[in-house]
Amino acid sequence: MPGHKGRPILSELNHPFAIDYTEIEGTGNLYAGDEPILSAERAAAGYYGAHDCLFLTGGSTQALMTAIAAAVPEGGTLVVDRNCHKSATHAMALLDLTPEFVVPAPLDGSGLPGMISPQAVEKTLQNTPQAAAVLITSPNYYGVMQDISALAAICHARNIPLIVDAAHGAHLKAVGCQSSIEEGADLAAVSTHKTLPALGQSALLLSSGHIPFDMLLETAPLFGTSSPSYLLLASIDLARAWLENEGAQAYAVCAQRVAALRREIDRTTVFSALQEGAAFLDPCRLTVCCRGTNVTGHELNAILHEQFGIDAEMADHDHVVFICTGADTERDYNRLMGALRDTQFFPTKTESAPLLPFPTPERICSVRKAWFSGTIEIPLSQAAGKICARPVTPYPPGVPLLYPGERIRQVHIEFLRAGWYTEHEPICVMDQNSGERQKDDDI
Repeated sequence: MPGHKGRPILSELNHPFAIDYTEIEGTGNLYAGDEPILSAERAAAGYYGAHDCLFLTGGSTQALMTAIAAAVPEGGTLVVDRNCHKSATHAMALLDLTPEFVVPAPLDGSGLPGMISPQAVEKTLQNTPQAAAVLITSPNYYGVMQDISALAAICHARNIPLIVDAAHGAHLKAVGCQSSIEEGADLAAVSTHKTLPALGQSALLLSSGHIPFDMLLETAPLFGTSSPSYLLLASIDLARAWLENEGAQAYAVCAQRVAALRREIDRTTVFSALQEGAAFLDPCRLTVCCRGTNVTGHELNAILHEQFGIDAEMADHDHVVFICTGADTERDYNRLMGALRDTQFFPTKTESAPLLPFPTPERICSVRKAWFSGTIEIPLSQAAGKICARPVTPYPPGVPLLYPGERIRQVHIEFLRAGWYTEHEPICVMDQNSGERQKDDDI
């Protein structure tokens, strides 16, 4: 990120001071739903097949928190993909929401978070009739996309909305995929800066119309500045227009090139690429696996940066993730392939330890109470029996093993020791000796 890769894709932004407005006559007010911003929002809604669209300048964080607050009442229950972004956790803390988690199944052989079973969502809703909404992430950081239409049907049968964190999916329409709203979602948070050439912090909140636009307008200011940047707003509109015109071809080329890269990596390097099969994949996301080679994902990431001037989006122990966009060039792809073919990389027979089964969480107190209580950091070896205060997310699988308000058990410690944590990395827990004390039998 960002999707423009530092290149001036949108030439109108080359002179930013000329369009750095505030709320004056003729420029409109973002949260009043008036012109000319409203026309730009309607154009984006039309492109994504949505009933409504709200431009936002606080990123998908603001979009997702707005969606959650508009769909779930204070103190309500949210069925949520365990692989959710930390902004969802912040919304839970601020709104005192109770999460009921659905854990995505690991992809075969990779340990990465894969598909969410519609049956698992159905069962969770049966056990949680008070749930006000369901939240999933699609696509996730590794490019895995969910069966939104099947999940939406389950939600709508109970007359509750489906929220999709589609932060990484702004480009999908340009590569032949439907938007989350077209697949049946009721609200979708979309980052226009992650994969499109819009400026950082720019985002969309798309709506099917199930939740009134006026409610979104009233809720969004709770999580954003009262002085939204008109430069960012303009960049959203320009990026949408670009995507509908020359950007469409640029993204078609990008998707074709990524498909070729996946084959080339498997055929001509010691690495492997995550392929379509066990899950639907974002056509423009490239996830490279380092398992069975002489380097970890973190080591490969560092080598690419230091020796080849290539910056990946993210790395974990076994993988490196690349975000490819319509701003990338053939030279960029060739440089990456040349680096991955370098002779310093070679296969090994070392096998990664298999991941232990994901431990069932045990909620002791609310996310809000855990987040805003006094906290301390302690060594992993001393964490058994304590209450987690901040998410603990091992990679892989990239899914929070522990969530605020959940009890840390010995099985969690063994899980962390086996795949990720060391004794030198602390765990943030509730400090039972500060603020409102809890009796031992309460925790």
